Amino acid sequence: MRFRGFLFIVLALIAVPAGAVESVRVPQDAAAIDLTNAVEKHASQEDRLQISTAPDSGGVVRRIEVEAKEPGTRPNWIVFALTNDTDEQVERLIVAPHFRLQDSGLVWPDLGASRISAITASQGSAPEREEASGADVFRLTLDPGTTITYVAELKTPNLPQLYLWEPDAYKDKVTSLTLYKGIVIGIAGLLALFLTIVFVVKGAVIFPAAAAGNMKLPLTTNRMVRNRASSPAMPMTMPW
Repeated sequence: MRFRGFLFIVLALIAVPAGAVESVRVPQDAAAIDLTNAVEKHASQEDRLQISTAPDSGGVVRRIEVEAKEPGTRPNWIVFALTNDTDEQVERLIVAPHFRLQDSGLVWPDLGASRISAITASQGSAPEREEASGADVFRLTLDPGTTITYVAELKTPNLPQLYLWEPDAYKDKVTSLTLYKGIVIGIAGLLALFLTIVFVVKGAVIFPAAAAGNMKLPLTTNRMVRNRASSPAMPMTMPW
């Protein structure tokens, strides 16, 4: 009986998929989801990575292998899974900002760089990269009732932030951020112009005053010479 109980425990542990990533549910009304703490980080010793996918709707876990874009390299990886438990197709954007101001580092600051090289999906088509400045953006599609595991090959050792955005919400965010940057640049330009004008006007006031002060000295010297020339000579008295 004890042996049967021990055998049952061993079989139960084997049945549980080791290393399977936990899936994140994607609601229809969610504008943005922070995936930074929901990803699993991996550092491979080869140019490929083997992982267990998140369980699908039927509880099936598969084992997949992803190869690096450049053979012979040993990049860092992240793994995450998304679930669409609705009856409608969902389109989202995976966004990895190149730079963040908070916690960017003081001694060795993170000055920003491209973060993600490519993303591979456990099933269906891979997310497509979109042209964007300041972030790595990939568009993905989740069919109804599916759970898909994604493996991202990183270009840098660290991934500060990772978000899942609704496309229209992300477009509005980028537009407002661009407007904010334009306002800041406009204010900085006006301030620089104002300081330039102040410097020019102040210089124009100071330099003529200095020139007028220098002109007074020759006029005073000329007057002293003229006064000496016009004054009568004093008679000299001889001692004898």
